[in-house]
Amino acid sequence: MIGYPYIWVLAAGLIIVLFLLIALVSPVTIQGEMRRDGENDDIEINFKALFGLLRYKLKIRSIDFSGKAIRLHEHLMGTSIGMSSKDEKHDEIDTHRVMAGIEKYKRAAALTYNLSHWAKQTLAKIRLEEWKWSTAVGTGDAMWTAMATGALWSVKTTTLGVLSQFVKLRAEPRVEVQPVYAQACFRTEWNCIAKIGLGNAIMAGLHLLVRLRNAKEGVQAWRSLLFKA
Repeated sequence: MIGYPYIWVLAAGLIIVLFLLIALVSPVTIQGEMRRDGENDDIEINFKALFGLLRYKLKIRSIDFSGKAIRLHEHLMGTSIGMSSKDEKHDEIDTHRVMAGIEKYKRAAALTYNLSHWAKQTLAKIRLEEWKWSTAVGTGDAMWTAMATGALWSVKTTTLGVLSQFVKLRAEPRVEVQPVYAQACFRTEWNCIAKIGLGNAIMAGLHLLVRLRNAKEGVQAWRSLLFKA
């Protein structure tokens, strides 16, 4: 009778360990969808982990090209173990912001030991489960439509070629470019599903933390770089 409480404690411990092991091998799923038909845009990115207990969705409802800037209307929704959150904002991307992002990346690479090698190792653990990209293009002129079709084929095949060098392709990519000779139009639809094991994602984060700690200026400098105005 005395040993019964210890048996229950041991059983509870085994259940917790089993759950942690299952959680570590469970996939983190990232699904991206993009549609553009003329001036109408619809971009959505879904993130799911821990069997759906963690969910985040980023939806871009509109993209406006105005002068030298791109204006985005974003909608972010998240669910974390029953807790929900929503956020909606307007964002703007201009030349200054792009150049600032490039400079931040260069600085981050300088602060982190062999950052490119870490990125390649992390990407190698990602499995690409689905890749569909179909486009219909027309310029109103047969010759220019044919040239635009060839250019799009080149862009899509080059993108797949580069992508296959970094991630594992688990499904046959489906790529299509359809010329429309009768009228000027542009329609494109893209779908992608990528997965990485939660354990691999955690280990990648730990490896990055170790590299940051080994950097000359430390983690604090890297953090200030990311969040400075």
